[in-house]
Amino acid sequence: MRELFATLPDDPPPLPPGYLDTVLTRARRSVRRHRIATTTVWAASVLILAALIVPGVPLPVRPAAPATTPSLPDRFAGYSVFTSTVTSAPPGRAIALYGYGSGETFNMFQSLVVGADGDTYRRVDAMDERDRPSALLAPDGTRVLLGDDRGATGDLVLIELATGKRRSIPLGGPVGVRLLAWSPDGRYVAYSAAPLTRSGEFGTGNVVEAEVARTGTLRLLDLSTGASTEVPAIRPAWTAAFAADSRRLAVQVGQTAHLVALDGRELGSVAIPTGRELAAEVGWSPDGTFLATVPWLSDGPFTGNSGGDTGHGVFLWKVGDVQFVPVAGVRTPPAPVSDVVQLLGWRSASSVIVATIDDAGHASLLEVQLGAGTRRTLSAFATGRTCELGTQSCQLFDLHLASGLLSDLTVRNAGRPQRGPLPTIVDALIGVVILGGALLLRWRIRPSTRRRRPKME
Repeated sequence: MRELFATLPDDPPPLPPGYLDTVLTRARRSVRRHRIATTTVWAASVLILAALIVPGVPLPVRPAAPATTPSLPDRFAGYSVFTSTVTSAPPGRAIALYGYGSGETFNMFQSLVVGADGDTYRRVDAMDERDRPSALLAPDGTRVLLGDDRGATGDLVLIELATGKRRSIPLGGPVGVRLLAWSPDGRYVAYSAAPLTRSGEFGTGNVVEAEVARTGTLRLLDLSTGASTEVPAIRPAWTAAFAADSRRLAVQVGQTAHLVALDGRELGSVAIPTGRELAAEVGWSPDGTFLATVPWLSDGPFTGNSGGDTGHGVFLWKVGDVQFVPVAGVRTPPAPVSDVVQLLGWRSASSVIVATIDDAGHASLLEVQLGAGTRRTLSAFATGRTCELGTQSCQLFDLHLASGLLSDLTVRNAGRPQRGPLPTIVDALIGVVILGGALLLRWRIRPSTRRRRPKME
C-alpha cells in the first residue's frame, strides 16, 4: 500500500475549468430533489394514516333534512360496491326499499334504501346480516322492519333510518315469521307466525315464508308497546292490507279477504276471484271502496305441502294486471290496469303507482289514472351489465315504496348518487397505492443523483 501511494505525483492534476461551480450546482439540485422526495413521502404517510385511522373514528353523520315534499329520482342509480351502510351513515327518510344485484356466477346482492329528500343510497346492513330477509318500509319512510328467513326467530328488528339505531322486538318464542303490512299511521304491523316443522338448514329464505304462508296465524304488533295480539280465527294468513284509517285491515285466507278490526273482530268479508290474491301491503284503496287484486305468482294460497310460494326474493318478472273488487255496495269498480308487475301504492283514490318490465327486462315506475288508463313514467331502474364486476345484468326484487308519501310525491332529476363514506378497506387500499407511488418516486430520484458525477477532463 505504501508503494502504491509512493507512485502518486506530489502535485495533484489541476481541476477542469468550472468544476467547482458544476459540483455546487448539481449538489444544490440533488438537495432539492431529495427534499421533494422526502416531502412527498411524508405527505403520502399522512394520507395513509388518515385513510387508516379516520374511517375507524365514529363521526357524527347528519342525514338529509326532510324536504317540503318527498321526491323520487327520475332514474335509480346502478350497482356499486362502494355504497355505505345505514349504520355507518344514516340516510334519513327513504322513498324506496328494494333488493338489487345478481347471482349468476357468484352472489352480489344488496338491500338498499333510497332517500326521499336527495339522491342518498345506503345498504341496509342489518338485512345483510340476516341474509336479506323479508322486510317492510314504514309508510312515512323513516323505519324498516325485518324478520329472519333463515329459520325460526325470537325477535323482529326495527331500524331507524334517521339514526341507524336498531331495536329488537321480542316475539315471545322462536317462530317462523312472514311480514304482511304496516298501518298508514305507522303504529301497527300485521304479520303471520307459525312454529316451523322443518329443522336445520333451510337453504333459501323462501322455505320459511312458504311454510308460514300455509300454516301461519295472523298477529297484530303494536310498535308503541312492542306487544303482539294473536287473531286465531285468521289462519292461514296469506296477504294483508290496512285501510286508510289504520283501524281495519283486510287479510286473505284462501279465496276470502276477511275485514278485521284491531281487536280481532271480523267486520265482514270479500270474495277474491279464483287465481288472484289481495295485493300485498297496499291492496285497500284510500277511499275504502275497493280491494286491489293481482294474479298469483305461482300456486297461490293453498294449504297443501305443494303450495305457499310467496315470491319473496324472486326477481320482478311476471307481467299481469290489477283488478278491483268492491268492498261493499254495488259501485262499479275501475277497469283493470294491464301490463303490471307489482302494485306499489296509491297516489289518490283514482291513481296508482305500479312497477312494469319491458321486453328487455328494464323496470320502470308508472303512475296510472284509473278509468282513463293514462300512464306517466315516474322513474326507471338501471338494469345494465353493472353487476358481478360488469359481467351480468342487475335484477330487482322485494320492491317497496313509502306508501304514505305518495300523495305528495314529486319527481326530481337524479343527480350524482350520494353513497356515503367509502369502506375502511377501500380507503386503506387507496392509501397503500399512494404510499407505494411516493416510495417509487423517491427511489427513481435518489439513485439518479448518486450515479451522475461530473467527469474529470
